[in-house]
Formats: sequence, C-alpha cells, structure tokens
Amino acid sequence: MSDHTLYDTTAPSAGSLALAHQKILRVKQNGVFINITGDINNLAGNPTPITVQREVYGTKGRTSGDIIGYNFAPSFSAEGVRDPATKQLVASQAWLVDLLDAAFSEGEDNKREFQWGDALDERLPWFQGKFSVAVADLNTGFADKGGWTFTLTNDGVVDRIESPIAGDGSPTIESAAPAGQGVGDLIVLRGYGLDTVTAVTIDGAAVSKLIPVDNGIAVLIPTGVAGTAAIIATNPAGASEPFDYTAA
Repeated sequence: MSDHTLYDTTAPSAGSLALAHQKILRVKQNGVFINITGDINNLAGNPTPITVQREVYGTKGRTSGDIIGYNFAPSFSAEGVRDPATKQLVASQAWLVDLLDAAFSEGEDNKREFQWGDALDERLPWFQGKFSVAVADLNTGFADKGGWTFTLTNDGVVDRIESPIAGDGSPTIESAAPAGQGVGDLIVLRGYGLDTVTAVTIDGAAVSKLIPVDNGIAVLIPTGVAGTAAIIATNPAGASEPFDYTAA
C-alpha cells in the first residue's frame, strides 16, 4: 500500500504561486533528501536513451539498437519568495539559494544529488543520481516576483530506486536534527509515515513527549541517552528501521 505522506505534506512557501505536483522532486541538503516540490513547476525528467548497435541474428547487414541506459536532463521552474523584513529569500527556500549558488559554481561545487518520481503510485518509477546544475531567469509576470528555470544534467549513472512511498505503512526516519543534543533536549525527526507515530525509543529508552511539527515530529531525548543511539519510531503499521543519532 502506498504511503502518500510525501504528497499530502507538500506545501508551497508562504507567498509562492507555485502549484504542488503529483510528482516529487527531492534534493540532498546536509546529507538528507528534502522535498522541494511545493515551490516548483513544470517538472520533467527528459530522458534520452543510450543505445548500442547490434546485428540482427540471421539477417546480415541489418542492425538494431539495444537500450543500455538513459541520460537525463530534468528541468523545472521555481519562484523566489522574499521575507518582507529582511528582503532575503524566506528560510524555507534555503534549498533555492543553494541551487542558485551551485549553478554559478564549477567542478564538484556545481553538482547536487536529486531524487524524483510519482508521489501517489508506488508502481511508477523513481530515480536518483548526481547532476550538474544550470539556471536561467524566469519571467513570472509579476513585478514583485522573481523566478528561475533549472536544467540538470546527470553526472554518471542515474539509478532507478525503490519508490519511497512503497511499503507496509511503517514509518521511515530520514533525519534527526539538530545533531549533538543531550538529555532533555528536543530533536526533530523527519521522514514519512511519521504523522501516525505513537511511540519513539532512543537507545531503547522510551520518549515521553511527542510533538507534531511540519513534516515530522519533535521528541524529547530521555535520561541515559549518550553517544551513538538508535532511534526507532512505531506507528500502527509497525516499527521503523533504526536511525543512528549521536547525542551529547
């Protein structure tokens, strides 16, 4: 059964005119893939088959092509939303600032890791790979809006991965932040399937306080937790895989 959390929790930044998609785009930030779909439009994978020629058996002189992989050039547009006080892009669009910086950088600094796929049907393909980032200005048609069109070019192999929404409905923890917190501190767990979590343990100790937050839950680190500790979240469908967290 598909877990639609990634789609159901997709929301644009306040002030954005972008439309949520039934396709998800995620970019890796600080070692974790985050969903940026709420602030983008016109997401397209743009695959190009890579073929090798082969001779058709029994028919001399006639060739055929086998597809051995794909090149991808995903493209999408995004609009920026400015904080009225600071005049900077809003904090929820830190990923946009990072991509703009990447687009005008060189070498490895120009590359980012992405995932994309269908948000609702686990049978449809998902992909993951490293891509170079290029950008062009976008005309939004509004004097107080700015936008950009991004084009990604794969750097090496793009893997077809298991759909993140596939599974039995049990939760998945993708991040725990901030790092290095200690007993009595709150940390925020993000992933999917977390909206129905009923219990969390850290290093085997039960968490006494669960606080729902956007796209995740905040938990209070219990007494006795120190160093490397496994976090496990449980909902009615089952328990998550352990997520390693390093506590103070």
